[in-house]
Amino acid sequence: MEDLARKIRRHIIEASYKAGACHIGSAMSCVEILISIDRQMKRGDKFIFSKASGAAAYYALLVEKGIIPEDKLVYYLKNYPLPSKKVPGVIFGGGSLGHGLPAATGLALADRDKKVYCLISDAELQEGTTWESLLFKRHHELDNLIIYCDWNDQQACGRVNEVLDIPVWFLEQMGVKMIRTIKGKGISFCEDDNNWHYQNLTPKLYEKAMRELAD
Repeated sequence: MEDLARKIRRHIIEASYKAGACHIGSAMSCVEILISIDRQMKRGDKFIFSKASGAAAYYALLVEKGIIPEDKLVYYLKNYPLPSKKVPGVIFGGGSLGHGLPAATGLALADRDKKVYCLISDAELQEGTTWESLLFKRHHELDNLIIYCDWNDQQACGRVNEVLDIPVWFLEQMGVKMIRTIKGKGISFCEDDNNWHYQNLTPKLYEKAMRELAD
């Protein structure tokens, strides 16, 4: 996993720099979760990337899987980098936080014989639609809906527990897999620095990041 994660992070940094895209920290924190989900999925299973701002990580994984060509990655990140159905391998484009999990819940209800995986963020747990979906999942016993949460404890305005604290124990009871991560993981000057929610790479920082991710 380590080698693949490094390759994905290199794609994220290079494409984000060339596209002038931000949300680098959000993308870097969920790489290992995406790889783990991808390795669990079987034919017919579905995946919804609901952690909208980290879409560059999912696109980079699709590059490594040969689903989209590497030279298209910059093109897909040229506009605000949210998951788009125009990208091969993406079945739902959620945009703002809170839309992906409801879609995944509907897919899980429609076909209980197939698993539906969904990646959400810790900040996304502050959205009302997320809680509606969790309650729906529990009531209808949708055991085929597998929810992972990228818990990097950072969101646009600060620390999650300072903006709106989330009861982790209750989420675990609701079947959410809480994965502790580091925002900006893999780059020394990005790690656990919330400025990299929106900040763009300068040429100097781009070179430094690529050196740190060298094989």
